[in-house]
Amino acid sequence: MKFWQTVKSFVLQYKVLLALYVLITLFTYFQLTSFGHNNNFIIYRESVFHFLKGLPLYIEYPEKYFDLFYYNPVFPVFFMPFAMLPVNGGILAWILFTSLSCFLIFRYMPLGYRKNQLFILFIMFDLMNNLGHTQTNPFLLAFMLMSWALIEKDKPFWSAMFMALSFLIKGYGGIVGLLCFYTKDWYKMILYGLFWMLAINSLMLLFITPAQAIQYYQDWLQIISSDKIKESYSVYGWVTNFKLNIPEFYILATALTALGGFLILHFFAGKNRTHLISFLLIWVIVFNRASEPATYIMAIGGVILWHLSRPKNTVSNILFWITILVSTIIPKDLIGWLDKLRYDYYIKTLLCLLVMADIYIYTAKQAMLNVNNNKPATV
Repeated sequence: MKFWQTVKSFVLQYKVLLALYVLITLFTYFQLTSFGHNNNFIIYRESVFHFLKGLPLYIEYPEKYFDLFYYNPVFPVFFMPFAMLPVNGGILAWILFTSLSCFLIFRYMPLGYRKNQLFILFIMFDLMNNLGHTQTNPFLLAFMLMSWALIEKDKPFWSAMFMALSFLIKGYGGIVGLLCFYTKDWYKMILYGLFWMLAINSLMLLFITPAQAIQYYQDWLQIISSDKIKESYSVYGWVTNFKLNIPEFYILATALTALGGFLILHFFAGKNRTHLISFLLIWVIVFNRASEPATYIMAIGGVILWHLSRPKNTVSNILFWITILVSTIIPKDLIGWLDKLRYDYYIKTLLCLLVMADIYIYTAKQAMLNVNNNKPATV
């Protein structure tokens, strides 16, 4: 017991955690440059050159990469520094920047010294998976968490900037904007958000004309609302895999009802913003047509955040460890039947839904307790 306490104390030091983040980044870089799984990076890189040449962003370029570019039109502006480097140098700079940015933002969270360290450790496995695919999902998680952290630290102007960035990475990241309504000056938050949206999008005008920017936005809205996004590692995937005759409209209606019901309960439960962001991080992934295994870094982030902020409970603790082990820590290709559960039956979606239900039940109990005690809801 004393040995494990010593190990835990050693690992849960910021300098050790930082060293681990750098090591997994370098290990991932070796894999990427040795085996060539760089399609996402090439998509990002080529989008910059297409953008600068005024070429369409949202069409296929099979001679350069497979799949399509789905990101906001302003994304190439942010990716320019990495695109201007040689490919291998750009990959190293990109994944190192991703890893270190996440480390710093996770460290900034208002959970407290030890809980921040635990979050950094637990999320590391999903981070490594995303680095191996040069994904943007870690930034989306980090920016959504930073939006919440800055509100908790009474910095609404900068919080609004990270909300805008969350939306501009992937549209559904905009769900974090609901946090605006859990501040006393919510109307200022909305104005700040509009300012940042205009300021960030205006960066495009340094390189293209307003007409081109409008066209890119039209093309982007068209592609993200089309059926070309075929991931559906979520409740939508269940419907397809199990051949259930459930129209997508009913799934959407169920998702919105679940969200609306939670927001009402949350209002009467005391408006704990940590619990709200935990719920939103899970909800936005399990009810998302564009979800894939790598995007679950956001849902798992919500699972970890809930575990660290919830009052101790045996059932919740067991559910947490099962979710983390099955979804994150145990590597693929190690246990055949577990891989089948993961990729054929979407067990990760089910486990995250169960954690979301745990948040729901806890919030409902708190709301009933407050109502029975005539305790007013406060921000």
